Amino acid sequence: MAVVVIESPNLSADQKSRIGERVLTALQQEGMAPGSIVVLFRPERGDMYLDSLLVQTHSSAPVSIPVSVPRAPAPAPAPAPAPAFKTKARRSKPELENMKKQLMSALQDKGSLSSFEAQVALDLKECDWAPATLRRLFTELEEARLISKNGQKRGTRYVWKGIVNTPQSTPIVKLVKAESEEG
Repeated sequence: MAVVVIESPNLSADQKSRIGERVLTALQQEGMAPGSIVVLFRPERGDMYLDSLLVQTHSSAPVSIPVSVPRAPAPAPAPAPAPAFKTKARRSKPELENMKKQLMSALQDKGSLSSFEAQVALDLKECDWAPATLRRLFTELEEARLISKNGQKRGTRYVWKGIVNTPQSTPIVKLVKAESEEG
């Protein structure tokens, strides 16, 4: 990133905008990317010697904010902070119960889940602790006879034993035996 620092006496906001735009345009014409240039305006900080003359400056003005680059793309919004239970070392009983309810709901909706699918359904993909916690929750549900475990290791699927909430996409067809005219 290129930083251009301009130390000058008091400049108005309009003057800073015009000067900053000209500096940005000149550097962009020389091949620099628009978002990689920052122009910083500061008050003069000391004495200078110019053309056989000592110029003393005593500026007490605060440092002004850098001119923003009008053509630079806006930065991506910061991701929403993760809920507290996702980042702490241990989860409380109410948090675990809530997670178990969400897991049961996902099982009722889908019919069966793998551990990986459960992590996605509960939005726990970034949590290192999720696989072990989900195994414990699946074990509790299996001991309560709400689910059955099929397969081994990575092929393990947990199947909901109750009624599945999947909506019917086609109506249920009822077959009726036609009455025959023969005897």
